[in-house]
Amino acid sequence: MRYALLPLFVVSTILISILTFDYFNKLILSSDISGFGVFLNFLGVVYAIISAFVIFEAGGRFNGINEELSKEFIALRNIFSMVKLLKDRKLLQLSKEKIKDYSLILKKKLYVNGPKTKKEVGEKFRAIFLILDKIKPKNEMEKVLAGHIVDALRSSANSRSRRLGLIESEIPKLELFLVIFLSISLVFGFFLTRLSNIYVFTILMAIVSMAVSSIMLIIFDLNMPFKGFWNVSSEPIDRTLEFIEEN
Repeated sequence: MRYALLPLFVVSTILISILTFDYFNKLILSSDISGFGVFLNFLGVVYAIISAFVIFEAGGRFNGINEELSKEFIALRNIFSMVKLLKDRKLLQLSKEKIKDYSLILKKKLYVNGPKTKKEVGEKFRAIFLILDKIKPKNEMEKVLAGHIVDALRSSANSRSRRLGLIESEIPKLELFLVIFLSISLVFGFFLTRLSNIYVFTILMAIVSMAVSSIMLIIFDLNMPFKGFWNVSSEPIDRTLEFIEEN
């Protein structure tokens, strides 16, 4: 739905610019042009700073979710690799089963939110900790491996917690409102700056409206990391499933 807003906003701006061109040319005095220029310069600087800050914040959150998901599943692959070194076939099968179950349900529910989803996925993740109950070290080397498995599980759990925290921390609505307000104000400011040639003026308004609406689209898209053009990648999950199947 939000992708349709970009062409709709651009087309609306162009149509309004053409239909009101003669009216505003008569309404606006030449003495006002310098004042509009100062207004646009100030507004443009403020808009650039605010939009850059919001994009940086949304992009950081988006990249953080991807990064923590990758760390979480690297740790799970490390767990499986270390369990293999213990040479306990039952333990290996258990770890394969639990890690695979968690990977499959998370891949299925990665783009679905809600209490029920969180409960189902959380139960599958906690089931991985059953591996610890089955580890019976027979020598010093296996004791060291058991310690590393505990560390890897802790690392995976920490990355998962950080990922869930990032998912819940959306951009404040006040910041989004400010970006929308400044975007509309900037387009309106250019709308008041009349040019003598209607074709040049129409092209200018099309460029401004497209640039502004594209920035808003990027912000909204990054703020919803599981919907839209930029999505959190399930590649770390796929690689983990491939890894435990191949081994």
